[in-house]
Amino acid sequence: MKQRIITGIVLLLVLLPCVYFGELPFQILISIVTGAAVFEVLSICDRPKANIYLYPLLGIFVFYSLFVEKGLLISPEVIILYLIVLLACSMFDDGMNFMRVCYYFLSGVLIAMGFHLLYILRISYGFEYILLLALATFGTDTGAYFTGLKFGKHKLNPRLSPKKTIEGSIGGMILGTVISSAYGAYIHIGEIPLFLLIVSCFVLTITSQIGDLTFSSMKRTFEVKDFSQLLPGHGGILDRFDSILFNAMVFGLLLHFIAMVV
Repeated sequence: MKQRIITGIVLLLVLLPCVYFGELPFQILISIVTGAAVFEVLSICDRPKANIYLYPLLGIFVFYSLFVEKGLLISPEVIILYLIVLLACSMFDDGMNFMRVCYYFLSGVLIAMGFHLLYILRISYGFEYILLLALATFGTDTGAYFTGLKFGKHKLNPRLSPKKTIEGSIGGMILGTVISSAYGAYIHIGEIPLFLLIVSCFVLTITSQIGDLTFSSMKRTFEVKDFSQLLPGHGGILDRFDSILFNAMVFGLLLHFIAMVV
C-alpha cells in the first residue's frame, strides 16, 4: 500500500503540470505513455509471443493516429489500412491466427483512439475537457470502490473482475455523474446544454466501467495479473489508465454527436 501511495503521488506531480500547461510538456508526456502502452499490449501475448515486427507496426499506426490525424476521430481509411496490413501479415506469420489478428486490431484501435482523443481534447478543446473526463472516470472508480466496500453483495462480473459489485457500480455511476455534471455546469463547458451535459456524464460513468472490464478481459485472455510493472504498486500504464483511455474515445463520439444537434 505504501508503494502504491508513493507511486500515485509521483504520478500526480508529473501528470498534472504537463496536462495543465499543455503544449510541449503534454506532447512529451503523451508520447512516453503511448509508447509504453504499445509495449504493454503486445508484451502480454504468450504462446506464442508477439513477433518483434509487430511493435513498430502497431507503434506506427498508434503514433500516426496520435499526431498526424487532426480530426476529432481517426479517419476510417487509416483504421481499414491497419486491418489490411495485419491480415496480410497473418498470411506469413504462423503465430497470427484469426483470434490473434482480432486482438492486435481491437487493442490497437482502442489505444490509438484513446490517446488520439486525449491529445485532441487537451490541444484543441482545453484543459477543462480533460478535467471533466477525469472527474467522470475517476469519480466512478472512487464511488464504486467505497459503495462496494460498504454495501456490495451482488457480483457484477465474477469472470472478469471478482471484486466488483452491482451496488458499487451504481454508486460509482451516481458519484461520477454528479461531480462531473456539477463541474461542467459550473464552468458552462463548451456551451453544451445542461440536459446533454448530464446525459453525457452519465454515459461516461457506464463506459468507464465497460473500459475497465474490457482491459481486464485482455489480461484474463493471456492469464496475466497486470500489463506490466512500470508503475510499482499499480501495475502498468494500461492498468492505471484503462478506463480513461476508453472514456476518451467515448467522449469524442459524444462531442461529435452533440455538435450535430446543437
